[in-house]
Amino acid sequence: MPLRQKRRGERNVGELGVTAGELVKLAESYGTPLFVTSEKRLLDNYSRLRDAFGKHYDDVVVRYAIKANSNPAIIKTLANRGAWMDASSPAEVEFALAAGSDKKRIMFSPNYVPRAELEQALDMGLVINFDSIGQFSALAKVGRPQCVSFRLNHGFGKGEFPGTTLSGPDSKFGIPDSRIVEAYRLAKEEGVKRFGMHMMCGSNVLEPEYFAAITSRILDTAGRLKSELDIVPEFIDIGGGFGVPYRPGEVPLDIEKAAQLVSREFMEKSARYGLGKPQLVIEPGRYLVADTTVLLGTVTEVKSYEKRFVGIDAGMNVLIRPALYGAYHQVVAVTKPDAPLTIKADVVGEICENTDAIARGIMLPEVTAGEDVLAVMNAGAYGYSMSSSYNGRLRPAEVMVTTNGKPVLIRRRETFRDLMSTVVLEDIGTRAKRE
Repeated sequence: MPLRQKRRGERNVGELGVTAGELVKLAESYGTPLFVTSEKRLLDNYSRLRDAFGKHYDDVVVRYAIKANSNPAIIKTLANRGAWMDASSPAEVEFALAAGSDKKRIMFSPNYVPRAELEQALDMGLVINFDSIGQFSALAKVGRPQCVSFRLNHGFGKGEFPGTTLSGPDSKFGIPDSRIVEAYRLAKEEGVKRFGMHMMCGSNVLEPEYFAAITSRILDTAGRLKSELDIVPEFIDIGGGFGVPYRPGEVPLDIEKAAQLVSREFMEKSARYGLGKPQLVIEPGRYLVADTTVLLGTVTEVKSYEKRFVGIDAGMNVLIRPALYGAYHQVVAVTKPDAPLTIKADVVGEICENTDAIARGIMLPEVTAGEDVLAVMNAGAYGYSMSSSYNGRLRPAEVMVTTNGKPVLIRRRETFRDLMSTVVLEDIGTRAKRE
């Protein structure tokens, strides 16, 4: 008996609150490739996370990791619900400010950046989360932030792929535990009075116990700061890494259990080390946005020789995660949601690279070029934010379906004029004619 797609018809696709039929209409109205985001799902994700931690600890801050999806409409939606922001670049800071975030709620977490960026953050009065002792030393020559945080690399990490493991000896991030007291001692000697502490060591982790384990590690380090330097961090940021299922059959992260375990560890060790009640900060990116969004692409060609390839107008320039990490994204034919899955194919894009595959060896219904639309699921995290104009391909439009069901354009489709806007040809052409 042939496999069938999970019946979708007028049911929600991936809990988006948007039906397959509605996605097809959006593809017709706005063209493809197209990112479609559900505002309802975004708000539900935020509330679920915030409420889970808020049940167990009084002073919890959710800092959204902007790098996951930097569209200001996404940032504004979260900021309006109370989210703070974590920015890794001046542009991300500007996105947050443009979306209405208070600069007092923005933390700048750079790594290997020019000193000018640090000075800019200092002038703006941002909390700076220093990635190294050298970063702080360089900035201390011109000034110091009122509140200083250092990023701790406590020696182990967990990621879905080697490239997303953010802590440990091979990670470029942070200050090792053996040097972290040195960093805070230097800051204290420079006259800093207020401190925070940060780590980010997980990516797409689905085991609740892991978050308790890393919380225990950073609290132990905070205890050393209290003991050796009499420094008590105002906030302790345990980072993000809260995972979402990408593959069928994966068990979602039990966020209630994770919050309970983290909060228990946080309170017990804060009391043990005499830290009082520091602010508990969590820093989600993917957890908030990944499953809010699908990427729609129209089938451009079906090629069958030794194997079958289904081409769509969305390639690695639009969603690079499969090519970069070998990441899995479920693909659904939204124009034929109830059709039997009768063909096995690689879903590929238009880019002149053999790594340009969205999915390999998946089952699909029979699809027709120019007629059928495929939806790539869980495309909200590191989709548009990692996209490019490689091969001169234009970045797609983005639409948000609001809580009242109305689609709103939150980013127009890129044009060739956009690609040429930074190019200077006049002098080259004029000089060539003269010569």
